[in-house]
Amino acid sequence: MLKKIKIAIFLICVAALGGCSQGYYDDLPAFKYYTQCNKEVFGTGITFRAAVRGGDESGALKEMLALMEDINSEMSLTLSGSAISRFNALGSDGTDEYLNEKVEISESAYALIEKSVQYCKDTEGAFNIAVYPLAELWNVHTEGLNKYSMCLPSEAPSPPQADEVKKVAAHCEPSNLHLESSNGKYYISKSEPNLKIDLGAVAKGFAADECIKIAKLHGVESALINISGNICVLGEWYHPEKRKYVRWAVGVTSPRPRGGLGGDMCALSVPADKTLVTSGDYVRYYETIVNGELMCVPHIVNSNTGLPLGIEFDGDGYKALTGHIVSATLVCEDSSKADAYATAVCLMEPNRAVEFLKARGINGVLVTQDGRMLLVGITESDESGEEYFIQKDNYSAYK
Repeated sequence: MLKKIKIAIFLICVAALGGCSQGYYDDLPAFKYYTQCNKEVFGTGITFRAAVRGGDESGALKEMLALMEDINSEMSLTLSGSAISRFNALGSDGTDEYLNEKVEISESAYALIEKSVQYCKDTEGAFNIAVYPLAELWNVHTEGLNKYSMCLPSEAPSPPQADEVKKVAAHCEPSNLHLESSNGKYYISKSEPNLKIDLGAVAKGFAADECIKIAKLHGVESALINISGNICVLGEWYHPEKRKYVRWAVGVTSPRPRGGLGGDMCALSVPADKTLVTSGDYVRYYETIVNGELMCVPHIVNSNTGLPLGIEFDGDGYKALTGHIVSATLVCEDSSKADAYATAVCLMEPNRAVEFLKARGINGVLVTQDGRMLLVGITESDESGEEYFIQKDNYSAYK
């Protein structure tokens, strides 16, 4: 029982978006017969890690790194000249000229935005690339997190006023984003001057999917792509001692204590050619003081309520929720979809999140604030013959 998962449990540790444990890279013999790459990309502390085996390994890695540069140059919010930054700036001069302007984007960016709009509809707004104005308001965009995640809670900003949240949330309507294709070119425009989009929640998944395509084109037989927690695997893992391919095993980091300090709470046995994405409240966040109480403000913001994950407004003030999802690890074939849905289900009531994933055939492990682990399409033993199974020996690391 669980023999396969114990073979490679040390290999991979998945954490929240924007952060990933490095357990499998700490043990270099794990990829003794692979060519590896480890580099910070996108200019915001996101790490690209890849291990490839077979075919033109060096050529594949070189093309993957070039892809990272292309994605950053077009989708970055920290580069003023990127297409998305230029789009977000439309209307900032206070005139109506933005109504006559559009920004040219690549075909791949067009397709990703188109899919993202559909993800918003599928999740009833739980996932929304137009939530960026709220991220700015709550200081959970990249600039805000870089500034406040390392400071004392007493030095962090107080939550915005409820009426201000409501006002800004009104600008986060993706229907004001317009896509146009003409004569082989692709454009985006807006009908609301305060509309801003952020593809960060799906860009890593998109990049991971594209890296797998590159690996296949270069004849790679086995690969692991890890872009700060967005993991894609191609084929199976070549065991350095047994000299044969075996199933991948993925360790999922406990969301408590925050910061990825809880170690692995479980491990998943996963077949070839899958993607695994984890989203949660425990890596990208800052702490502040509200009415004398410590409050965590994570990077995931609900555009429907205007509030970050785990926070509610009861009419008198802000307070912390209980029983909500704090970590969602999803397994499927499409990393950008897993990216979007992992974010979305964190903002759903747990039972609804389970039904949402079941209806779409997506497997996952959901963890709630009150210590529950909800399994979707995953069993606790390989004796059933199921494709995925889980080992929960270290679940006490969360509790």
